[in-house]
Amino acid sequence: MEVTRHVETILVVDDEDHVRVVARGMLETKGYTVLDTGDPQMALHWVKSGVCFHLLLVDVVMPRMKGTELANRLKTLSPQTKVLLMSGYVVSGVAGYPFIAKPFTGDQLAERVREVLTRPSPFARPRS
Repeated sequence: MEVTRHVETILVVDDEDHVRVVARGMLETKGYTVLDTGDPQMALHWVKSGVCFHLLLVDVVMPRMKGTELANRLKTLSPQTKVLLMSGYVVSGVAGYPFIAKPFTGDQLAERVREVLTRPSPFARPRS
């Protein structure tokens, strides 16, 4: 079976190592380039350093910084980056961001990621 290669780079941020490793593997299997961290500050550092991510896949509930706060801060630095929130808990107030419930299969994650990546971003600046 041939893997479709995607040009997008995805940043996975989750404080649980096993969740990050599994999500990364699922996305890499689908042909994405993936970076991951358990530290939201590291994610912001990468963006401030000029590392380009097409999508932030982030857990909503983390001890150092909530996923929605990381998403909001990232959007001010990189408005074109899409966001997909994830959680194993029932959550409210996901700030209008797309969401996927954990646990998910590789196919479910890939389908949701593709939907988000192909959707126009409401935060993107218009081209001049």
